[in-house]
Amino acid sequence: MPTSGIKIGRIFGIPIYLHSSWFIIFALITYSLATQFANEHEQWSQTQHWAVGVLTSLLFFGSVLFHELAHSVVALRYKIPVVSITLFVFGGVARIGREAASAKQEFNIAVAGPVSSYLLAGGFWLLTHIFPSSEMVGALAGWLSWINFMLATFNLVPGCPRDGGRIFRAIGWGATGDFARATRIAAGAGKMIA
Repeated sequence: MPTSGIKIGRIFGIPIYLHSSWFIIFALITYSLATQFANEHEQWSQTQHWAVGVLTSLLFFGSVLFHELAHSVVALRYKIPVVSITLFVFGGVARIGREAASAKQEFNIAVAGPVSSYLLAGGFWLLTHIFPSSEMVGALAGWLSWINFMLATFNLVPGCPRDGGRIFRAIGWGATGDFARATRIAAGAGKMIA
């Protein structure tokens, strides 16, 4: 994924971009959420359905950004440069400047994203116990808890280029001491899963 798109800022010195395809998926998710909330909460006004849909969609992409930042912060800890983070139609991608120097680094960088998404899922789940699902915050938090849990779980599937494939490669690298062999094994697993 090239660093094309609209630059929206920097976090920890990392440029953050919105690819043009992001606007399409943002609109689709917002429409889907507004429709879902309209069906589930007929007592809300149309303005409330759309407002909660837009806010939930923005927080979802904030969650994707948080996931990618988790990878990036761990990479930066190991002095690995992070070129950029881009949000696009399929989620987000952190462009790491080079490969990790060891299996441990690879594992820690890869696992940071799913761990961050599970933490967000837990935080939003806690909000659902403070606010009932009939209220706007409760409905928003319930959806975000579920989607962050699914994002983390999907990313743990052991096939490249998912985080789970990188974790699987790191484990293989640590077991064999051979990065190239571990990459071939992880790529093979990715083909089987695909």
